[in-house]
Amino acid sequence: MTGAKDQRLLAAGWLFALGSAVHIVDHLRRGQGSVTDELQWVGTLALVLQAVVVTLLLTRHRLAPLLAVAAGFPLALGFFAAHWLPEWSALSDPAWQIDSWRWFSYVASTTEIVGALAIAVAGLGVVRDRGLASFAVTPQPSA
Repeated sequence: MTGAKDQRLLAAGWLFALGSAVHIVDHLRRGQGSVTDELQWVGTLALVLQAVVVTLLLTRHRLAPLLAVAAGFPLALGFFAAHWLPEWSALSDPAWQIDSWRWFSYVASTTEIVGALAIAVAGLGVVRDRGLASFAVTPQPSA
């Protein structure tokens, strides 16, 4: 990663890492019983995906732009649905229904959503510049 779009993707990765960390702190602050079991499972799976994406972005892995696009948009949508839509299922955790430090939950969820969108958009820019074929592995002839 050396171009301007690569640098934007790296900066977006740092923003996403920050947003993810703040969101984790918010959930730890609120306690484990603050969300349903279903949301806890889905959130844990999302956190594993976030850790993989952030690791690949910050280590400048060659597949990082692809994964940023593939994961960023769905993660942003999921965070938005869970925290900014009215209660719609066991996967809901509306930010305005949080009793203490509501402002912190607003900041945490918004930063994570913006970070997820940032990696997706920045990753898309890199993928468009390089083309999908550039991410393919070229088979090496056997000796």
